[in-house]
Amino acid sequence: MARVFRFIDFLGRELHTINDPEDKLPIPRTMQEISIGPSGMHVESVSLMGTDSSAANVYSIRVRPVPIEKVRN
Repeated sequence: MARVFRFIDFLGRELHTINDPEDKLPIPRTMQEISIGPSGMHVESVSLMGTDSSAANVYSIRVRPVPIEKVRN
């Protein structure tokens, strides 16, 4: 099933949305540090929000910004 990842900061703002129609990306794990383009993030929590109108599972990933140098090292 297709997936949509919504990356949300601690203020509730959506930072990034990634559509994964072929279900190829891993679901981020809590405490994992990831980068999306120039943004470094620490995953605080992951929750399944439900299914959207395109029949994709929607995940809400709460993140905290971190310096990108820390993620790459």
